[in-house]
Amino acid sequence: MNTTPLDSTGQRSATETARLVRGRELSAHEVVVEALARIEKREPALGAVTHIAPDEALKAADLLDRRIASGEKVGPLAGVATLVKDLYGFVPGWPTTMGGLPALKDARGPAEVWSRYPRAVVDADAVLIGQTNSPAFGFRGVTDNVLFGPARNPFDLSRNAGGSSGGAAAAVAAGLVPVAGASDAGGSIRIPAAWTNTFGFQPTAGRVPSAPRPVGFHLGPFLYEGPVTRNVADAALVMNTLQGYDARDPSSVPGQAEDFTTHLQRGIAGMRIGFTADFGGFPVEPAIRATIAEAVTVFEELGAVVEPIDLVLPAPHAELSRMWLRSLATMMLRDVEDHRVRGIDLGAEDGIPEQAWIWMDAASRMTMREVLDDRALRTDVLDALARAQERVDLIVGPTVVALPVENGSLGRTTGPASVDGTAVDPLIGWCPTYLTNFSGAPSASVPAGLAGDLPVGLLVIGRPHRDGDVFAAAAAIERIRPWQHLYPTMS
Repeated sequence: MNTTPLDSTGQRSATETARLVRGRELSAHEVVVEALARIEKREPALGAVTHIAPDEALKAADLLDRRIASGEKVGPLAGVATLVKDLYGFVPGWPTTMGGLPALKDARGPAEVWSRYPRAVVDADAVLIGQTNSPAFGFRGVTDNVLFGPARNPFDLSRNAGGSSGGAAAAVAAGLVPVAGASDAGGSIRIPAAWTNTFGFQPTAGRVPSAPRPVGFHLGPFLYEGPVTRNVADAALVMNTLQGYDARDPSSVPGQAEDFTTHLQRGIAGMRIGFTADFGGFPVEPAIRATIAEAVTVFEELGAVVEPIDLVLPAPHAELSRMWLRSLATMMLRDVEDHRVRGIDLGAEDGIPEQAWIWMDAASRMTMREVLDDRALRTDVLDALARAQERVDLIVGPTVVALPVENGSLGRTTGPASVDGTAVDPLIGWCPTYLTNFSGAPSASVPAGLAGDLPVGLLVIGRPHRDGDVFAAAAAIERIRPWQHLYPTMS
């Protein structure tokens, strides 16, 4: 039945797969069988997939094929094989290890409890086949844990895929699936996208509701769910299904639905784009600085007006990084205490990294004045971005300021401790991505090219509720400088 050629990794796009399945040129069963075969062949080298449900996936695919054969109208993601992140990503009966915590290795999601990504894509007739790797609590920009090990980068298996959605990005870059679900509290969609040459989209806060939300949701930065894909059109298709309203998320807004695919061809001629090489003072590796500066020239080719923008942040990057770490640590404290009350020690078997304990201890000792100061600083970051966006449609710069790091010993991989001779926090201090987690503005990491043999990502930030502008810019870049040919062929 299948006559459509596959790409170099053995993968079709989600958009093409759904078209073929709906038209009965390809069966959902075939799609799932192919995806499972790719996982069996490539996953041992990657560390990207932590749980596979082949029987459930094949059963769902066969049911979908019968529905199509009977003439039933099916959803926009019909037959697309996909993966969900194992971090606040709930599927009934599936593991819930919260990023590879050994204390939760046997924990399973309660019946009828779904998080947004798996529920939305299943309702759109995609087929869930498994879960992806992430670090404990998602509390760093790389993926490694003592239960599953590191998520390795398909471009260099000795290096990390980034985090905290590293398993999702590695699986997509390696061609296991065309799209995977990701979540983001400080850059966890966009950081691994930058390191794996994939497209990672983080929507405006509230566009995709967080429900059920993590414990301590209101204490930390904005949390997002979004897709990681190999092309922009697939991300637009998935965003059409993810967006919506849920009263359980106080930032969720009714009536926001739009068709993101309508932005793919509109171009960016006449847009004003502000370029920052360092997001107001982050050190940047020279190879990344050069790659980004060259990539930004494409906007002028496309008819946009590009101008340097001086992003004036309210504090040095090191202080902002510490504020983010304290904010996330308050959420982790709540999770640890919530499980302790139920008789579960999340720190068992050294599952929680030492750095996380250090920051939870610091958060537990904060005075009310210090808590209020952090909230004021977060507001100042929001105001700084808002002022910068008053005169430009988009802000662009490096997604992260360092190239992919080498994997460390089991569970202990971190990001760089210094960048271009300047000290940075190894957990998040090399990731300007967290700025939009304080502001709620939409952004995406778009492949900008390779520095040597390693990917570099371009961060594109839009005005709040102007998600379509980000898609328009990313799609325009992709038309001029496609990146799919750069994916490594994995055997």
